[in-house]
Amino acid sequence: MKRHLIVYYQQNLEKIENWSKNHLAGLFIFNILIISLLLLKSGGYFYPYYTITINSVVFIGFIGSIILLGVRSKVLFLIAFIFWLFAGYMRVIGIEVWAERTSLYTYQAILLGVILVFIESVRERN
Repeated sequence: MKRHLIVYYQQNLEKIENWSKNHLAGLFIFNILIISLLLLKSGGYFYPYYTITINSVVFIGFIGSIILLGVRSKVLFLIAFIFWLFAGYMRVIGIEVWAERTSLYTYQAILLGVILVFIESVRERN
């Protein structure tokens, strides 16, 4: 299994390098955005007016990944599936708080994925 993963990685290394070179500025801005949001959350900024929660950080991260990194609907559905599996795992082992939070992330990813499907279909027609 490990050998197959290494071969797959080596076959797609050029694609990975090209993608990372083309999205270098987007990756930099995306990371700065997420770090800034987490620092603002931990500092309690905007507290009386708007509370920055982890849910809002994840949602803004999804939107930022669409805008800055060019994430497609397939990727968002894959992320939603992974979050869904993780939520089920958390529910089985009895960590209800994390299961609920992860199910919210699943819903957010599915919602944005469906919106992107509509946008992508409109772009294909034009």
